[in-house]
Amino acid sequence: MSGALVSLVGKRILAESARNHFGQEDPYFEEVPASRLSRAFGKKTQKRRKAIPPGLSDNDRKILTQVKRRAYRLDYSLFNLCGIRFGWGSVIGLVPFIGDAGDAALAMMVVKTCENVDGGLPARLRMMMLINVLIDFFIGLIPFVGDLADAAYKCNTRNAVILEKHLRERGAKTLKAQRRNQEGTVDMSLPEEFDRYDESTVGEPPRHDDRAHTGPAKPKAAKHSQSNRSQNRWFGGASHREDDLETGVVDNSRSKRRT
Repeated sequence: MSGALVSLVGKRILAESARNHFGQEDPYFEEVPASRLSRAFGKKTQKRRKAIPPGLSDNDRKILTQVKRRAYRLDYSLFNLCGIRFGWGSVIGLVPFIGDAGDAALAMMVVKTCENVDGGLPARLRMMMLINVLIDFFIGLIPFVGDLADAAYKCNTRNAVILEKHLRERGAKTLKAQRRNQEGTVDMSLPEEFDRYDESTVGEPPRHDDRAHTGPAKPKAAKHSQSNRSQNRWFGGASHREDDLETGVVDNSRSKRRT
């Protein structure tokens, strides 16, 4: 009777079922439209492993992966019974009292792992995780029905979802700050960005004239005018050599004879 009442409340009031993981987000897989994966025929959606949120440090990525792996082994890794996935935590909890204590100890190990993220775990989130562990422990104390409810509650998966949401928000803030600091910069590692930058800086090649290149003009010989023909000798020879002004030597005696 109590099991039917719990099922009725979960399905009718809380809209929780095994199909939507009893109202909690699946931290391990996500449903992607098949058309996005180039699979338009057959199933409308395709399940694939959920990616790590962007903008996280290496330590946060490592901790989140470790928490999700441990939570999956404790809550999902063994078998499916009546639409409920069972893991090692659910099987250990079948042992009265001792098994429930061992299941709670394993859940606390997951919480301790969550506290190793950068900056530590906020007190509010840590309290939420501890409440999930306590609820899971007290539910498991009820014989048989409590064990089924314990397997359906999955406190480790709920805590993994809490951690992932926290890190996703932190990663989004980190990416926003990076975009604000790097506004106007170009990622040259992207081929399209490099081509766009190259086209904007190089432009059209310079045009060269087809005319032959001419060297410096050669100086022409100086022309000396002759005042009269009396100064010329026969056969066009000059009676004296003209002064070379560039050498700085001038025959002054000749100028005196003329006067």
